[in-house]
Amino acid sequence: MPVMVTLHGYVLRELLKTFGLTLAALTVLITMGGGLYNVISLEGVSAADVVRFVPLLAPIAATLAMPIAALFAATMTYGRLAADNELTACRAAGVNIHRLLASAALLAVFVAAFTFVMGSFVLPGYAEQLERMARSNVRDFVAQQLRGKGFIHRGKAGGGGVTLTAEDLEIVGDPQLRERGFETGPGLHYLLIHGPTFLQTDEQGQLERFAAARLGLCVIDTRKIPMEGTLYVRDGRDFVIGRHAVLIKQQQIGPLAIPLPFTQRLSVAFLSDLIRWRTVLWEAPRLADDVRLFRIELTRQLFGAMLTQALGAGQAVTLTDEAGQVYELRAASAGPTRKGLELADGEVAVRRASGERLRRYVAKRVEVNMAPLPNGELLGEIRLVRTGAQDVLEYQVHAGREREPRRQPTVSLDGIVVPEDVRARAAAFTPAAVFDPRVPLPPGVELGDQRIGLQKAGTRMIRKLTGAIHFRLGITASALVTIIMGAALGILFRGARALAAFALSLVPLFSVTMLLVLGRQLAEGELTHPAGPVVTWGGLAAAGVANAVMVGLGVRR
Repeated sequence: MPVMVTLHGYVLRELLKTFGLTLAALTVLITMGGGLYNVISLEGVSAADVVRFVPLLAPIAATLAMPIAALFAATMTYGRLAADNELTACRAAGVNIHRLLASAALLAVFVAAFTFVMGSFVLPGYAEQLERMARSNVRDFVAQQLRGKGFIHRGKAGGGGVTLTAEDLEIVGDPQLRERGFETGPGLHYLLIHGPTFLQTDEQGQLERFAAARLGLCVIDTRKIPMEGTLYVRDGRDFVIGRHAVLIKQQQIGPLAIPLPFTQRLSVAFLSDLIRWRTVLWEAPRLADDVRLFRIELTRQLFGAMLTQALGAGQAVTLTDEAGQVYELRAASAGPTRKGLELADGEVAVRRASGERLRRYVAKRVEVNMAPLPNGELLGEIRLVRTGAQDVLEYQVHAGREREPRRQPTVSLDGIVVPEDVRARAAAFTPAAVFDPRVPLPPGVELGDQRIGLQKAGTRMIRKLTGAIHFRLGITASALVTIIMGAALGILFRGARALAAFALSLVPLFSVTMLLVLGRQLAEGELTHPAGPVVTWGGLAAAGVANAVMVGLGVRR
């Protein structure tokens, strides 16, 4: 027993020495040649930013390099032991050579455990930190590109895109912005651009829109996913190709999405999140926003159905605003529009919460529109519109009596909240019910096609999550078979052709990796998803059998 402990300690020490040096070299190579090169290639990255990126990139590079470093260490160490006839001496002393592979097995278990823990529970947090760092520096990236290149371009997946140019720019401080009434705070960044031009092209690269102005304020909102950029221009011209050209005093362009999809990718998500999203689909990336918009539209249609039913029956509808003011709405008829309802021959009586009458409006056409707030709540507007020569009539109430009407072109009554009973009905249709075909839509809601689309997207997401989970676990398990196979190949080649042995040992590693990728792709397919896990674990089992045959028959005891 002491002899075996000494032998295991000796082999393990040599194994770890080679493994450590190889891992360090590969980590530096991947970090400097891959991660940092991509970071430095971004204009606007300072030396301080590079220093902050290194601690996040190095663990990612080490995790990627560790299986190859362990495979190289196992091949070289056991190959040298065979070349120096140390294994022959052990056989002569009656030592079972297969027992010396325990050190390689121990290294394989360590690599598998490290890869599993880092890839599933640690590195996703680093990805989130990288995203936060990128978000906090996005204004500097934009400013540096506009200063250095004179333009910044954002392309689209299908072709085309938008380009922004600038003659000069300056960063505006928060005090100046607050003085002028702009919102400030974490996640909001501003750039004052002199002489901006905005170009938009279609998928064929043809110019669709061109705008040029004297001044522009670029607002980058990093609080949203994806980030959004909006340009406010003053004193310029706006050309829509083939349609019109207009002088603009002030105009908003955007918002335009600025994709930064680190945490939106399943490959960099926490394993616990992948497992949880399979159960709560409405929290999965990309689906969460679609479900939120679906439920907002559901609430809007329930509100419209309630108004249509009540007004169609000749009843008055009582609404309130955020301040508690009461609006009593009547109309001869109501019809749906894209944003809400359009009423004919409408009348709106305004009262205080105490019941005191304030004024009354009469109009031939009344619009009731609902728009979502950033927090997902719906807020409405009652808009009384002049039609032809028919103005909006406003009756002020004084001492309980209405005065002579005043004529108004358009009147907007903002801040209307959704009634509590409508919100309760919308809340009863939970996100889980969206994906459950057994739960019918509430009466008056015409969202059947959108719901079917969401359910199909949910099914696709389940397949993607299944493929990602099996791929993540398969990558971990692959180290258990490939590293021991590398040690066996090193013994068979007896160190004379160590590099050839290492190159040959890469074949099963890459073969297993390709099978894992194929298994994930099959799991994501609509018709092939049952075969995905079979290919993933079947490939690993085949590699394990080949490993056992090679060790049992190729390596003499």
